Amino acid sequence: MLPQLQPALSEYYSDNAEPLKTRIFESIWETFNQSNTTRTEKPKILDLGEAQPDSFNFYSGQAGYLTIADCIKPLSKLQWPEVENPNPILTKQIEEIIPPSKTQYDLILGWDSFNFIPSKILPFIHNHLLGFCTKKTLIHGFLFTSENRPVQPSSFKILDSDKMQHSVANDQVLQHTPLTPLAINKYMPNFKYARSVLMRSGLQEFVLTRK
Repeated sequence: MLPQLQPALSEYYSDNAEPLKTRIFESIWETFNQSNTTRTEKPKILDLGEAQPDSFNFYSGQAGYLTIADCIKPLSKLQWPEVENPNPILTKQIEEIIPPSKTQYDLILGWDSFNFIPSKILPFIHNHLLGFCTKKTLIHGFLFTSENRPVQPSSFKILDSDKMQHSVANDQVLQHTPLTPLAINKYMPNFKYARSVLMRSGLQEFVLTRK
Protein backbone atom coordinates (compact mmCIF):
# COMPACT_ATOMS: atom_id res chain seq x y z
CA MET A 1 0.00 0.00 0.00
CA LEU A 2 1.08 3.59 -0.51
CA PRO A 3 2.50 5.29 2.59
CA GLN A 4 0.42 8.03 4.15
CA LEU A 5 2.49 10.93 2.87
CA GLN A 6 1.12 14.46 2.64
CA PRO A 7 4.04 16.69 1.56
CA ALA A 8 3.64 20.44 1.93
CA LEU A 9 2.65 22.11 -1.33
CA SER A 10 5.57 24.55 -1.21
CA GLU A 11 7.97 21.63 -0.74
CA TYR A 12 6.44 19.79 -3.68
CA TYR A 13 6.81 22.71 -6.08
CA SER A 14 10.34 23.54 -4.93
CA ASP A 15 11.36 20.06 -6.03
CA ASN A 16 10.11 20.64 -9.57
CA ALA A 17 13.23 22.67 -10.34
CA GLU A 18 15.42 19.68 -9.54
CA PRO A 19 15.84 16.52 -11.65
CA LEU A 20 14.00 13.48 -10.32
CA LYS A 21 16.05 10.37 -9.58
CA THR A 22 14.12 7.58 -11.29
CA ARG A 23 15.25 4.21 -9.97
CA ILE A 24 12.50 2.12 -11.55
CA PHE A 25 12.86 3.75 -14.97
CA GLU A 26 16.60 3.12 -14.77
CA SER A 27 16.09 -0.55 -13.88
CA ILE A 28 13.72 -1.01 -16.84
CA TRP A 29 16.39 0.19 -19.28
CA GLU A 30 19.09 -1.87 -17.58
CA THR A 31 16.93 -4.94 -18.21
CA PHE A 32 16.34 -3.97 -21.85
CA ASN A 33 20.05 -3.36 -22.43
CA GLN A 34 21.01 -6.68 -20.89
CA SER A 35 18.63 -8.66 -23.07
CA ASN A 36 19.05 -6.72 -26.36
CA THR A 37 22.32 -6.51 -28.23
CA THR A 38 21.44 -4.97 -31.61
CA ARG A 39 19.44 -1.90 -32.61
CA THR A 40 16.73 -3.99 -34.28
CA GLU A 41 16.15 -5.71 -30.95
CA LYS A 42 15.85 -2.53 -28.94
CA PRO A 43 12.44 -1.96 -27.34
CA LYS A 44 9.43 -0.38 -28.94
CA ILE A 45 8.16 2.56 -26.89
CA LEU A 46 4.72 4.18 -26.74
CA ASP A 47 5.02 7.57 -25.04
CA LEU A 48 1.57 8.89 -24.10
CA GLY A 49 2.96 12.34 -23.32
CA GLU A 50 3.99 15.35 -25.36
CA ALA A 51 7.01 15.42 -27.64
CA GLN A 52 9.98 16.64 -25.60
CA PRO A 53 13.09 17.51 -27.66
CA ASP A 54 15.35 16.82 -24.67
CA SER A 55 13.97 13.29 -24.48
CA PHE A 56 14.79 12.48 -28.11
CA ASN A 57 18.50 12.35 -27.31
CA PHE A 58 17.75 9.53 -24.90
CA TYR A 59 15.32 7.74 -27.20
CA SER A 60 17.72 7.88 -30.16
CA GLY A 61 20.20 5.72 -28.29
CA GLN A 62 17.83 3.45 -26.38
CA ALA A 63 14.64 2.85 -28.38
CA GLY A 64 14.30 0.77 -31.52
CA TYR A 65 10.87 2.21 -32.34
CA LEU A 66 9.06 5.20 -30.85
CA THR A 67 5.53 6.59 -30.99
CA ILE A 68 4.71 9.92 -29.31
CA ALA A 69 0.94 9.86 -28.75
CA ASP A 70 0.52 13.30 -27.06
CA CYS A 71 -2.77 12.10 -25.62
CA ILE A 72 -2.66 12.67 -21.85
CA LYS A 73 -4.42 16.06 -21.89
CA PRO A 74 -7.31 14.96 -24.16
CA LEU A 75 -7.70 11.73 -22.15
CA SER A 76 -7.89 13.77 -18.94
CA LYS A 77 -10.77 15.79 -20.39
CA LEU A 78 -12.95 12.76 -21.12
CA GLN A 79 -16.22 12.71 -19.22
CA TRP A 80 -18.57 9.87 -18.43
CA PRO A 81 -21.47 9.93 -20.94
CA GLU A 82 -24.80 10.18 -19.14
CA VAL A 83 -26.53 7.70 -21.44
CA GLU A 84 -27.94 4.20 -21.02
CA ASN A 85 -24.98 2.55 -22.76
CA PRO A 86 -21.80 4.68 -22.56
CA ASN A 87 -19.48 1.90 -23.78
CA PRO A 88 -19.57 2.59 -27.54
CA ILE A 89 -19.29 6.35 -27.00
CA LEU A 90 -16.23 6.07 -24.76
CA THR A 91 -14.63 3.46 -26.99
CA LYS A 92 -14.99 5.71 -30.03
CA GLN A 93 -13.67 8.78 -28.17
CA ILE A 94 -10.60 6.89 -26.95
CA GLU A 95 -9.91 5.46 -30.41
CA GLU A 96 -10.02 8.97 -31.83
CA ILE A 97 -7.44 10.12 -29.26
CA ILE A 98 -5.22 7.01 -29.59
CA PRO A 99 -5.87 5.48 -33.03
CA PRO A 100 -5.69 1.67 -33.06
CA SER A 101 -2.42 0.21 -34.31
CA LYS A 102 -1.00 -3.19 -35.14
CA THR A 103 2.27 -2.21 -33.48
CA GLN A 104 2.85 -3.84 -30.11
CA TYR A 105 5.10 -2.11 -27.61
CA ASP A 106 7.51 -3.29 -24.96
CA LEU A 107 7.05 -0.20 -22.78
CA ILE A 108 4.22 2.31 -22.41
CA LEU A 109 5.07 5.57 -20.65
CA GLY A 110 1.99 6.91 -18.89
CA TRP A 111 3.75 9.66 -16.91
CA ASP A 112 1.18 11.20 -14.52
CA SER A 113 -1.89 10.34 -16.63
CA PHE A 114 -3.35 8.01 -13.98
CA ASN A 115 -3.82 11.03 -11.71
CA PHE A 116 -5.94 12.92 -14.24
CA ILE A 117 -8.02 10.36 -16.16
CA PRO A 118 -11.38 9.83 -14.40
CA SER A 119 -11.24 6.51 -12.58
CA LYS A 120 -14.44 5.21 -14.22
CA ILE A 121 -12.79 5.67 -17.62
CA LEU A 122 -9.52 3.90 -16.73
CA PRO A 123 -10.93 0.41 -17.57
CA PHE A 124 -11.75 1.65 -21.09
CA ILE A 125 -8.19 3.00 -21.46
CA HIS A 126 -6.94 -0.37 -20.23
CA ASN A 127 -9.01 -2.30 -22.77
CA HIS A 128 -7.81 -0.08 -25.60
CA LEU A 129 -4.14 -0.28 -24.62
CA LEU A 130 -4.27 -4.09 -24.54
CA GLY A 131 -4.21 -3.99 -28.34
CA PHE A 132 -0.80 -2.31 -28.13
CA CYS A 133 0.64 -4.85 -25.69
CA THR A 134 2.50 -8.15 -25.72
CA LYS A 135 2.53 -10.55 -22.79
CA LYS A 136 5.66 -8.78 -21.52
CA THR A 137 4.66 -5.13 -21.94
CA LEU A 138 5.46 -2.81 -19.04
CA ILE A 139 3.58 0.39 -18.11
CA HIS A 140 5.56 3.04 -16.24
CA GLY A 141 4.13 6.09 -14.51
CA PHE A 142 3.92 8.38 -11.50
CA LEU A 143 1.23 8.85 -8.85
CA PHE A 144 0.61 11.88 -6.66
CA THR A 145 0.47 10.79 -3.03
CA SER A 146 -0.76 14.15 -1.78
CA GLU A 147 -4.43 15.07 -1.68
CA ASN A 148 -3.46 18.13 -3.73
CA ARG A 149 -2.53 17.75 -7.38
CA PRO A 150 -1.81 20.22 -10.21
CA VAL A 151 -4.78 21.31 -12.30
CA GLN A 152 -3.17 20.07 -15.52
CA PRO A 153 -0.89 17.13 -16.35
CA SER A 154 2.80 17.79 -15.83
CA SER A 155 5.68 17.82 -18.28
CA PHE A 156 8.44 15.20 -18.03
CA LYS A 157 11.76 15.38 -19.88
CA ILE A 158 14.09 12.38 -19.92
CA LEU A 159 17.62 13.55 -19.10
CA ASP A 160 19.04 10.05 -18.67
CA SER A 161 17.83 6.59 -17.67
CA ASP A 162 18.01 7.59 -14.00
CA LYS A 163 17.06 11.25 -14.21
CA MET A 164 14.06 13.29 -15.38
CA GLN A 165 12.99 16.91 -15.28
CA HIS A 166 9.47 17.35 -13.94
CA SER A 167 7.66 20.65 -14.55
CA VAL A 168 4.19 21.83 -13.56
CA ALA A 169 2.39 24.37 -15.76
CA ASN A 170 1.28 26.58 -12.84
CA ASP A 171 0.90 26.52 -9.08
CA GLN A 172 -2.87 26.01 -9.04
CA VAL A 173 -4.00 22.80 -7.39
CA LEU A 174 -7.13 20.71 -6.94
CA GLN A 175 -8.04 18.35 -4.14
CA HIS A 176 -8.33 14.73 -5.24
CA THR A 177 -8.29 11.23 -3.82
CA PRO A 178 -4.86 9.71 -4.55
CA LEU A 179 -4.99 6.55 -6.65
CA THR A 180 -3.80 3.44 -4.80
CA PRO A 181 -2.14 0.25 -6.09
CA LEU A 182 -5.33 -1.64 -5.20
CA ALA A 183 -7.34 0.71 -7.41
CA ILE A 184 -4.91 0.33 -10.30
CA ASN A 185 -5.21 -3.47 -10.06
CA LYS A 186 -8.98 -3.05 -10.15
CA TYR A 187 -9.09 -0.67 -13.12
CA MET A 188 -6.27 -2.41 -15.07
CA PRO A 189 -7.11 -6.11 -14.48
CA ASN A 190 -4.66 -7.52 -17.04
CA PHE A 191 -1.77 -5.78 -15.29
CA LYS A 192 -0.44 -5.87 -11.75
CA TYR A 193 1.29 -3.23 -9.65
CA ALA A 194 4.78 -4.73 -9.61
CA ARG A 195 7.04 -2.19 -7.93
CA SER A 196 7.02 1.38 -6.65
CA VAL A 197 9.45 3.92 -5.20
CA LEU A 198 8.48 6.95 -3.16
CA MET A 199 10.35 10.06 -4.29
CA ARG A 200 11.35 13.01 -2.15
CA SER A 201 8.93 15.23 -4.10
CA GLY A 202 5.96 13.11 -3.01
CA LEU A 203 5.59 11.40 -6.39
CA GLN A 204 5.33 7.63 -6.39
CA GLU A 205 7.19 6.08 -9.33
CA PHE A 206 5.71 2.71 -10.32
CA VAL A 207 5.70 0.02 -12.98
CA LEU A 208 2.91 -2.35 -14.02
CA THR A 209 3.61 -5.79 -15.50
CA ARG A 210 1.31 -8.16 -17.37
CA LYS A 211 -0.39 -10.88 -15.35
